[in-house]
Amino acid sequence: MRCLIASLPVLVLACGGSIGPIDPGSLHIEGSYDFTTSAYVVDTTNSCCIQPDMGHPILSQHARLDIQKNGTGYDAVITPDFGDPQAMTVTLGHDGNVTLTGGSPSFSGGASYASVTDDLDTIVLPIGSDGHLSGTFTGKGQENVFEGDVGWMGNATASGNIGADARAPKAQASTIASVSSVVLPWDTLYARLSEPVDGKALTSAITLSPASGTAAVTWQLGAASVDWLGGVSMTGQRSSWSDFSGAATFTVAGGLLDPSGNASSATSTSLTFLDVPKGAAFSGATPPAMWGQAQIATGTESCGTSSSCIEIGPLDGPCSAQPGGLAARLDATSAKSISVTYRMRVASQYGQPYWGGTGFSLAVPGKSAQSATDPNLTVQFSETTDATFNYATDWVTANLDVPAQGEVGLALAPFGNASMYCGGGPAMPPVKLIVDVATISVK
Repeated sequence: MRCLIASLPVLVLACGGSIGPIDPGSLHIEGSYDFTTSAYVVDTTNSCCIQPDMGHPILSQHARLDIQKNGTGYDAVITPDFGDPQAMTVTLGHDGNVTLTGGSPSFSGGASYASVTDDLDTIVLPIGSDGHLSGTFTGKGQENVFEGDVGWMGNATASGNIGADARAPKAQASTIASVSSVVLPWDTLYARLSEPVDGKALTSAITLSPASGTAAVTWQLGAASVDWLGGVSMTGQRSSWSDFSGAATFTVAGGLLDPSGNASSATSTSLTFLDVPKGAAFSGATPPAMWGQAQIATGTESCGTSSSCIEIGPLDGPCSAQPGGLAARLDATSAKSISVTYRMRVASQYGQPYWGGTGFSLAVPGKSAQSATDPNLTVQFSETTDATFNYATDWVTANLDVPAQGEVGLALAPFGNASMYCGGGPAMPPVKLIVDVATISVK
């Protein structure tokens, strides 16, 4: 964001405010600063739903403030640790202070069942005798608390310290998993920096090194990057699933410099990619990859008219579900859809199950997995005479549209979107689930 200053003697910024006693020639506010909050006071006058007693994340987190000269004005960006950069408007006031407005940097935290976000939308910064920013700042913002589908917001005032940035960037390397407990060939590789660094340097610092074979990965700088500062994240997608499987090391090299010259340390994480077979069709006789509570089953109780099938479960859930699922790579070069013939059996103490059902996802090389459904398929549970699994669906076939011609990755994880009901609010009734899969094929 750019703020333009008109000509002297009266100095006015396009984003508002004017300068009287400040001599612009004496200002040296451009640079990088360490920003910490020591007090955050929330007005609880209108609190009605949630008592805001979960602490204030902003008090335990740093941020980096970057200011650059832009013509006769200034650009400003504030980045909470491992957060997204937030552009703000710079106004020079009559009182000799610098005010940042127009953005809202967020500091997030909370427990597994709730979240807290502390925002600042106005920050007033003092200018030291040397023309740099230093000393104690004040600010205003809002705190938001969410627990399930219940929320609370209160206005807040803040104060803290600002000084020269002497903190080195920190790096994290992980995956954004599409299923629980395993890493699939199409899962997203994710690198995150605590503060912006040069985008080209970040791209060059990231590698995926398999124990054997090579890794073809397409890397992309995160959308939150800032042209004049750089980026805070990179995502990677394997562009080939055939080059290797098994162990690999995901590394972010050290030596990434922030504008103050502080250098990051290297970090790495060990990954084990599931070996997912490729074919035109899968069944109990030619099984896909499986993990957790998944196995080959036989007999009419599990497989109906098929001689064998894949059985996922029994799994407790959805909110406390153990891992279990299957994955396959299918040759969909000339196919229009992927079909999965399956049924679900449930042990339910509280009548008809009401969650969204089985979760399918599809992926193509170089892109992240996306959830998939058959909009023409209706799956309903009916009561059975089984003493344990007292509800079941009929055998049904889901026809999932092929996202692109060529190789397609399929994953099936029970309970689908039921996790949206977990982690706050009323708990879902406990159930035990089995998914029986007879065939997977392309059409």
